[in-house]
Formats: sequence, structure tokens, C-alpha cells
Amino acid sequence: MADHSFHPENLREAFAASLEWWSDAGVLEHVEDAPSGWLKEAEGKGDAQATQSNRATDAPSAPPPPPPPPPNRTALSRFIASGSDGAAHPGDPAQWPDDLDAFRTWWMESDALDPPGSYPRVAPRGPAQAQVMLLIDQPAGEDLLGEPAAILAANMLRAMGYASDAAYFASVLPRHTLRPEWDAVGRAGYGKLAQHHVALVRPAQVIVLGERVWSLLAHEMAQEDKALTTISHGDGKAPVFAMPDFASLLRSPAKRAQTWNRWLTRSDSAQ
Repeated sequence: MADHSFHPENLREAFAASLEWWSDAGVLEHVEDAPSGWLKEAEGKGDAQATQSNRATDAPSAPPPPPPPPPNRTALSRFIASGSDGAAHPGDPAQWPDDLDAFRTWWMESDALDPPGSYPRVAPRGPAQAQVMLLIDQPAGEDLLGEPAAILAANMLRAMGYASDAAYFASVLPRHTLRPEWDAVGRAGYGKLAQHHVALVRPAQVIVLGERVWSLLAHEMAQEDKALTTISHGDGKAPVFAMPDFASLLRSPAKRAQTWNRWLTRSDSAQ
């Protein structure tokens, strides 16, 4: 397990790492979480809106818009639907490799995992029995995280007290997929596959990024989302910490601040 206590000898380094995380993420000023002024109307705006509303009531009502066309099923959804008892997707759980090295090979080569796509499959990376495992929904493209998210992740982990070479990075889907139907992904068992992946890695800590991943794991473990606090593996149980996905963290200084405060609170309570 990583040592999250702040001893005098590492306090300066942890503080500097935290500042670097915020700086690289684009946080250059103090941001308050509480919104203000969002609902304040500009002077005279209310009267103008009332006048427009009165005019609108005198105008004939427009016909209702036509119903939206049925959604086109994605290649991944068609692939999932094509599975049968003899050729389940993403494969028969009984046939999933029970060794991490074999699993990584299967992840890159198995025809049962997903259909061919515009983007290549991206391999997970990191050591077995990692200090921390980060689980995202899908690769950013040809890379697992993409440059902005990778920089944020590196600084975030360093501020949390984890060495970069002690972290394991993985995704629920093996390749970047345009508009995946996550309900179908969940029903097919990709959440169970992610849980199996965690069990093979046997990390000391799991960080789940994004509500989709959190919901998939909670569904497979028959738990309410808020009740998912640990994931079992061969060496026991790994605590689970949930945070927004990297795209949301990069967009929102407030979410970064909230996530960091939650992590500090969680670390203090674990001591």
C-alpha cells in the first residue's frame, strides 16, 4: 500500500506535486465551488421577456416536430447482439485467461472481445500487484489516455503519493469506440470482464474514472453505486475510489478541487 501520511520529510514534495498538478491542469486562480449570479436577470430583461411572452401567446402554435429517427446501432452493439451461447461476447467468462500476461495477449488478439474498428486496440500497461490501478471507460484514440489526460494523471498520482511506475492503467473497452451504447455494453458483461481484469492485477487501490465505469462494476457486483467500496481479488480486497473521468476533470476546476478534497478526506479516515 502507498504511504499517504504526511511526514515532515515528504510534506514539501507532496505540496509541490499538488501545485504542479493544478498548474498543468490550467488552474491559475482560486475558484469557488458555489455558483453565483447564474439566475440574476439583467436590468430590464424581465420586462422584455414578459413582452415577448405576451406576443407569443397571440401567435398561432407551431405544429409539433416530427419524431426523431430511430438510432442507428453501432458496430459494437451489432457485434454484441450477434453473440450466442456458443459464441458469447466478450467471450465466455469460463474461458477468460486467469494469468495477467495471457490476459493481455488475449485482450489484443481475441476475436470475441470486440469487432474491428477505426481505432486500434490499446493494451493496458503497468505492473501486477500495482500500488494503484486506474480504470477508464475506453482509450482516447491510439493511446490509452491522450496527452492532456496523461499529464493530469501523472501529476495527480504523484500528489497522491504514488510512483508512476507503480500504477496500472486499463480500460473497459479495448479500443476507442464512437458513441458506444453503454446499456448494451453492461448487459453483455464488459463490467464483469473489467472486474476479472482487476482481480488479475491485484492492486492495492483502485481508482475508477467516470460514472459509466462505476455503474458497470456496481451492477456486476449486485451493489448500489454508492455501496461499491471494495473489489475482491486473490490477495484480499482493494478499496475503490471514484472520480469524474479525465475529460470532466480537465474541463472543470471545481471538480478537480472537489475530487482532491474527497481524496484527502478519504486518506485521513483510512489512517
